[in-house]
This record gives sequence, C-alpha cells and structure tokens, in this order.
Amino acid sequence: MDRTDEEQLQQLKDWWKRNGPPLLIGAGVAIALAAGWWGYGNWQERSAQQAAGAYAEFLQAEHGGELEAAEERGQRVLDRHAASGYAVMTALRLARLQVENEAFERAAETLGWVVDHADDRPMRELARLRQARALAEIDPERALTRLDVDVSDGFRAAYAELRGDLLHEVGRDDEAAEAYRAALDSEGLGGQARELVRLKLQAVETEA
Repeated sequence: MDRTDEEQLQQLKDWWKRNGPPLLIGAGVAIALAAGWWGYGNWQERSAQQAAGAYAEFLQAEHGGELEAAEERGQRVLDRHAASGYAVMTALRLARLQVENEAFERAAETLGWVVDHADDRPMRELARLRQARALAEIDPERALTRLDVDVSDGFRAAYAELRGDLLHEVGRDDEAAEAYRAALDSEGLGGQARELVRLKLQAVETEA
C-alpha cells in the first residue's frame, strides 16, 4: 500500500469515526419508522376487513328481518367500528328496521347515535329528522324538541313541515300555520310537496 492509499484509508477511518454513529442511528430510526408504518398499514387493513365482516353479518340479519339479531350485530358495528364508513350506514338501516317493527324508542336512540357521531352535517340533519319522525309515533311533544335547531337550506322545508304536522297534532294550530308558511318560504319543496303543504296550511287556518 503506497502512501496515498494509507492517507485515503486514514481519512476514511477518521470520517467514519466522526459520522458513522449518527448514520447508524439515522438508519435505525428509518428502519423503525418504516416498520411502524408497515405495521400501522396492516392494522388499518385488518380493521377495515373486520368492519366489513361485521357489517356483512348485520346485513344478513337485517335481510332476514331478524330484529333482535340485527340489533345485536348492528350494535357490535357501532361499538367496535364507530370510525369506519360502515357505522353510519349500519345505524340508518337498523333504525329503519326498528321503525318497521314499531320499536320507535329504540329507533330514536339509534338515530341519535348518528346525530352524535356522523362527520357529515347533512347526514346528521337527516338522522335528526328521522329521529323526530320516530318519536312522533310515541311522543309528539318530545319529537318537537328534536326539530328546534338551525338546519341547512336543504332540510329547512322538511323540518318546518314536520314541525307543522306535530304542532297540529298537539292542538297548536296557530304555530302549525306559522311552521307551514316557513316550509313554503323555504327551498327544497317540489310541486306536489308544495301543494300538500299549502293544503295543510289551509286546513289549520280554517281550524284555528
């Protein structure tokens, strides 16, 4: 080995002494991060598969019209996979099955879960509207409290119309007329729906 080679070797040794440990640490951190990301990705995939499986089990019970089994399996989705995209779908379908079986109180509770957990505002407003309709079957006054909120334009007419229906049912026709007028002043009522609300308004104005 000539002198130049010895000098280069010594320079390499000196460089490694200065930079080797930090490089090893950095490499170790990179490997750990990659392993952690891979593990997190696997966990996400397993969670998604488990949520999909739980939802499929719920659908099987729902399609069979088995209310008790559907409630048990649906609650499992809500409890274990609340953050998945299956949870809100499960709650809405379960609530519909509960209404069909006249389990109105339980349907209202299920829809309340959507109101509390859905990220999407229109989804929360839809769930609250359906919750009020379920409660209307057993307690109109309580149903009215679910409608006493500010909603987006797309739901304003539906909320006002249902409010008018409930107010008329409990004998508060002056307020019902006001609610029907609010519905007619809102967007979202098609031709037939608008005519129906107009007829309701005429009826309560006659009775008031």
